[in-house]
Amino acid sequence: MKSVLKYLLVSLTVLLPLRVSADDFPQTKVTNLIQAEIEKFDVQGMALAVVSKDQVLYEETFGVKNMYTKEPVTSQSLFHMASVSKTFVATALMQLHEAGKLDVDKPVVDYVPYFVLVDGRYKDLTVRQFASHITGMPDFDSDPWHDPDYDEEALERFVRDFISHKFLTHAPETKYQYCNTGYELLGDVIAKVSGMTFEQYVQDNILAPLGMEQSTFLIRDADMAKLNSLHILKDGKRRVADVYPYNRMHGPSSTLISSLADMIPYVQMKLNGGRHGSEVLLDEDLLNDMYAPAMGKFENVGFGWHRGVQKGQTIIRHGGNDGFKAYVAFIPALDIGFVMMSNTAEMSYHGFAEKVLDILIDHKVH
Repeated sequence: MKSVLKYLLVSLTVLLPLRVSADDFPQTKVTNLIQAEIEKFDVQGMALAVVSKDQVLYEETFGVKNMYTKEPVTSQSLFHMASVSKTFVATALMQLHEAGKLDVDKPVVDYVPYFVLVDGRYKDLTVRQFASHITGMPDFDSDPWHDPDYDEEALERFVRDFISHKFLTHAPETKYQYCNTGYELLGDVIAKVSGMTFEQYVQDNILAPLGMEQSTFLIRDADMAKLNSLHILKDGKRRVADVYPYNRMHGPSSTLISSLADMIPYVQMKLNGGRHGSEVLLDEDLLNDMYAPAMGKFENVGFGWHRGVQKGQTIIRHGGNDGFKAYVAFIPALDIGFVMMSNTAEMSYHGFAEKVLDILIDHKVH
């Protein structure tokens, strides 16, 4: 433990933010907060950036990819992004909506006719309702990481096998209920509508235009030399997990692999109204539609994003937790974007992100 902390503290003095804005970014406060988090939760490796539309205000990496090899985390190191993956699914759906290939307010059965529940209400469930977690669809309760599927049919096979005998847990649009299963279904909607695999569509239409060259939804395409290991506590001792959280049947909901360097342009694209340089990934009005309260009444969730208010500021955000921790948030009104990722299971990523955002809001507002 002491040796790891020593390495982490040394890295703080060696790795400086790559770009710091001219408006006196609160670097010391953010770095001190990170140091405290590292010590409190025995974090082995972490990467974090704060951006505006056109600047990287803070970019820093800490610790090691693997506690045994001691290879340092860099901005190119790859992390499992868990449920942050869902924001890419939502973006892809809106792209297809803009292209006229689907209507997010039409029933899902229009695009995947095999979608059938024993509960007859399934026929009216829309793409938007699934993207906003307000269908009443039950979720799966386990992640079969130990025996993953890798074939192209894995996604449809899972959806067919899981949903066929299900009932909705409540009437649609009456309650928010987080549902990974819905995002597997939406991933297959993307595949059926686009005529390519879900992973290939996202690669061609989101990752490539943003220059996210290291990022992928397919673990076979990841640079394994750059991949972080997952660190867990077992029997009170820190160790590297035996399995990596990947299974193609859960590709859309949780399998994006990405780096800090790759996630920065993704967050900046959101702040720039769907633009990245000369690329226009999505119309700004549709992007704003994604951030609005679902169905005009669910204040805590939009289309593929969660919503919150912190110190009077509306925050658009999404976290991920499959052992690895990931978090993306932005405050459009203040031109602030934030992304973090960690390879340590016990880290309280949501609470940590709120503390960072507190610092950023105070700095911008006061």
